[in-house]
Amino acid sequence: MKALLASVVAMVGLAAPAHADPTDDAFLAALSNAGITYQSPDRAIKAGQKVCDLANAGTSQLDIVRDIKDLNPAFTMAKAARFAHAAAGAYCPELLDTGGSRNR
Repeated sequence: MKALLASVVAMVGLAAPAHADPTDDAFLAALSNAGITYQSPDRAIKAGQKVCDLANAGTSQLDIVRDIKDLNPAFTMAKAARFAHAAAGAYCPELLDTGGSRNR
């Protein structure tokens, strides 16, 4: 699980910007509103999408937030949680309604 997220999150600052669609734009705006900066929109978007992939696979919210924090040493748990919440709001809002992954 951690390796899956690591391949995306750990390299947030290394790719050239992509052309975002409206969902991606909403995610990037949510990150900005949450005070989360990034060097590469493309990598941030991929990391956000991966959060939902993990949640949909049954990974708990706490494990996802811990992985985000572990892979981004400058993040606090609160900042990692804000990243996960922004990702869910953009890419898997149905998970916000249930409070977590579907396979609890």
